[in-house]
Amino acid sequence: MRLLRHAILSILLPSFFCAGCESLGDFDQRISNAVTGHTPRAAAVQMEDPYFPDERRIGINRLAAFPFGRQPPYTTRYQQIAQSDPDWLVRATAIRALNRSRWRPATPLFIKALDDTNAHVQLEAAKALGNIPDSNAVPSLLRLVNDGTEDRDVRIAAADALRHFKTVEVARTLANQLGGREFGVAWQSLRSLEVMTGRDLHYDESAWLNYITGPEKPLG
Repeated sequence: MRLLRHAILSILLPSFFCAGCESLGDFDQRISNAVTGHTPRAAAVQMEDPYFPDERRIGINRLAAFPFGRQPPYTTRYQQIAQSDPDWLVRATAIRALNRSRWRPATPLFIKALDDTNAHVQLEAAKALGNIPDSNAVPSLLRLVNDGTEDRDVRIAAADALRHFKTVEVARTLANQLGGREFGVAWQSLRSLEVMTGRDLHYDESAWLNYITGPEKPLG
């Protein structure tokens, strides 16, 4: 891990002076960053701050704003931080950076994070799976949507992520949310059903269940 930190820092300094490889707007942004001190190297140092979680969080966000910060070795480091940092907000920020990078190798980490003890980490993981679907996530996403004791926003994000999986089990689970007490969950479940089927049967749970299991077999 220490070697990876040093590797990141060694890459950042020469990349800051990369001439002829960027647009004028990118160059202007680099000059602005240099003047304000918001350089990639400074962001990398912040990301590794051993004392202040807020510094680590800010560093991750600043690095992920750069195109090269959404590629290895940075994505590798974000994955390590997402699994090991003791601060939940830093872990959530690292997952968000991986989502922003659309880093598909991180989907097993996202699935594991759905079981995190902190709802913010779960939420970022569910959002990431909404953008980078993985069928291995379906059991955990179904569990979250069905569990009324889970955080509402986590359930909404899980319902959104399920739109990618056109199966009868997923559709039934989403249809079962339409009459629930949490309107946000019901609304997102309806949107996902519409995406999956191309139909709009409104919030009529019975109509959806009849259609899903009926002779048309829209989901196979």
